[in-house]
Amino acid sequence: MNLKMIVAASVVGLAGTSVHAQVAPAGLSDRYTACHARAGDNTVQQGICAQSEMGSQDARLNKAYQEVMRQLAKTPEKRLALRAEQRAWLKARDYECKVDQETINSSCLVMKTASRADELERMIRF
Repeated sequence: MNLKMIVAASVVGLAGTSVHAQVAPAGLSDRYTACHARAGDNTVQQGICAQSEMGSQDARLNKAYQEVMRQLAKTPEKRLALRAEQRAWLKARDYECKVDQETINSSCLVMKTASRADELERMIRF
């Protein structure tokens, strides 16, 4: 995920994706949920919270994805399927979090990325 895609303006609530409007993914940091609670309805502050958390969630997502891909090393068809699934998920996430041509709901990106990271982490065999 390219962090430049996250536009400074966070438009929380347009798509019903505020932290308080839905069940938060398990992997969200306590720092983010506290920051978001302090931000209240201030969209600038919400955007600052989301940008900080996005780096952490993107790292979680990438780590989990790489581990699942590593575990699928002996099954190329499953690796290809996961890669196609991940690409489709990225396109869908970016589309669903787009407010307009120039604005992306950064809180939406955080929530969806954290949910996908949770999902990939559940796929890892320990």
